Order: sequence, then C-alpha cells, then structure tokens
Amino acid sequence: MSYPVLGLLMAAAPTLGTMEEDLSALLESARVEMELPGLRAAVRFGNGEIVSASVGLADREAGIPLDNQAPMPGGSTGKTYVAAVAMLLVEEEVLALDDLASRWLKDKEWFGDLPNANEIQVRHLLSHSSGLSDYPGTRGYTLASIWRALRRGSIHFEPEELIRFTLKKKPLFPVGEGYSYTDIGYLVLGKLIEEATGEKYYDLVREKILEAHGLNEIVLQDRSILPDVVTGYMRGAPNLREDGSMKMDPSSEWTGGGLATNPTMLVSFLGLLAQGEIVSQDSLDQMVNSGWRDSATPNVHYGLGLFVYNDGKAFGHAGLWPGYRTDMLHYAPSNVSIAIQTNRDGSVDTGELVRRIANLVNADEPKPEETPSTHP
Repeated sequence: MSYPVLGLLMAAAPTLGTMEEDLSALLESARVEMELPGLRAAVRFGNGEIVSASVGLADREAGIPLDNQAPMPGGSTGKTYVAAVAMLLVEEEVLALDDLASRWLKDKEWFGDLPNANEIQVRHLLSHSSGLSDYPGTRGYTLASIWRALRRGSIHFEPEELIRFTLKKKPLFPVGEGYSYTDIGYLVLGKLIEEATGEKYYDLVREKILEAHGLNEIVLQDRSILPDVVTGYMRGAPNLREDGSMKMDPSSEWTGGGLATNPTMLVSFLGLLAQGEIVSQDSLDQMVNSGWRDSATPNVHYGLGLFVYNDGKAFGHAGLWPGYRTDMLHYAPSNVSIAIQTNRDGSVDTGELVRRIANLVNADEPKPEETPSTHP
C-alpha cells in the first residue's frame, strides 16, 4: 500500500502507526531477499514527523535484534556534514569557496607534492573536482594495510599518512575540469578547516551541527572502540572482536566520513539541511548547484558534499564502512527524507532500497533510470 504524502502530513497517529507496520513489512521482505543480517530505515516528512522501523539482527551469534538507536558507521554520509561545516565557515567569512588550499596549507611539508597543489580551491575539494586520486586499491595502501593487520592486529592510518598515497602523482585532470571521487580530497579539506579555524574538526561538527540541532545519537569516530555499536558483517563474518574493536579502525576515517549514526539521525539532519536550518538557503543552493557536470550523465552530478539528481529534485549521499552500508536521500518536491542502514557490506543495492521506500510513501521520486546508486 502507498500513502499520499500530503495525506500523511495531515494524518493522525494511528495512520503513522500503520505506516510503520508497512515500512517494517517492506524492510523484512527486502532483508530476506538480499540476505541481510539486519535492516532499518527512517522517513522524515516536511512537518518533522518521522516514521522508522528495524528488522533482523544486530548480532546473529548472540541473537540480538536490531533496533533504531544503536550506532552504525555511516561511511561517506559523513562528508555531507563536513561540507555543511565548511559552508557555515563560509557564512562566517572564515573561509571562501574560492580560497586556494595553499592559503592555509602551504606550510605543510607534504602540500607541495599534491597534484594540482597551487590551483586547488576549497570548492574543488568539496566537489571532488581537484584532480586528486584516492588511496583504496593502491598497491601502497594494500601492502601497508596487510602489514598493520598482521603486526598490529588492526588497520589504522593517520590522515596525513593517507594523503601521502596521492603525493607526486600526475593529476587525474586539470583543476575543475573533471570529477573523481576521493576520500583524500576530504582529508585535505579537513586539514584546511583545522588550519583556518585553529580548532579540531570533531569539535566544530559537534558544536555547529550535532549539539546545535539535537542530533544526540550520533557518535564521533574519534576512538578505536565505538560504544554500543552494532555488529557488522564482512563476507559473512562479524567484524567486532571481543573487546569491541574492529579490524579496520573506525578512527582512521575522520573527514572522509567519521560519524556512527542511525537512520533517524540521518533523516533529521538531511531534512533540516533541506529546509535551510543547518546552513542558509543560499549555502544549500550552492551545495546543490555547484560541481563539475558530465554531459554524458546530465541527470546526476556531485555538488558540494551531495550527490544531486535532476537539477536538485533529489539529493543525498551513500556510505560504506567494512561491515555496513548506509544511504540517505531527500526528495525536494515532497520534502521527504529517507535513510536506510544495514549491517552487511558488499553488494547491497542501497539505492534500490531507498526507491522502494520512496514508492511506499509516494515521495515524487525521479524516474529509476535517472537515479543511479550513489557512490559510498
């Protein structure tokens, strides 16, 4: 059964309760179909009402059911928070989108070896149009990860160690003339933000976004062991050790993502962002409308911390962390935000799950062929 959005906004609580039942049924069907340990989702409507549901298990071995509150690493969905912090600093005139990265980072001993070092601006880092490469899949990163796993028992990297995997390489393209998704670009941006403000990024995101908007169930990945985190599954095996640590240390992610969250927090953040309550409407317009566009894929581009579809009719971000998949999307015509999370990585079509929920609530989604799955 589908529900007209306007009808939902005017509905009494029993109708929302029925909606929760239908959402739960949809999730359970998808969980079984996709062979997921657990699956959960939340839908936020324009009046702030949130419907959520969770199915399956948070821990298969212990038989613990998945709930809606316990945190899971949100992967690259955290980049949207980084972008929001950057835009708030632009509003405060601490930064400008046209600032050269060299203004803030020229004294870093590694900076001069960055591809396109002297031409990169803040906007290029935000939109993955800097020409920087990334570290996953590189020989150096793979070998270093294996060595650390064997010798140290966990894989942890400091941000500047990861940045070094792109140093002295040829640019992928001239600055601003292409797009290539890169965590390294967001790590450079994190270093830039800290140099410009004299503050730690995690302090900034906590103060300016999490505490300012009551997003109190989001956990900073500033430690190796995340409190009360849901068990994730990598190739069918649990990723948590007895002490709660992970093989891939979550504190390594930093401004590449760096937030453990749940679907209610994701739709709360995305809905407030879409309504101009996190950043100004002008800043949101820049987040949606900026970025390099490929004529071969006119219906999708990466703005500033957001994947954008059909000229802003929908926007959001997906995320991957070993053992977890996350996706969030806002539908502008109906002012509906949707988020899903599962505690399994690998081949999970999170975009398809979001589309099914959008169909359930008649969220005026773009046509399926115009919304390819977002990059993690």
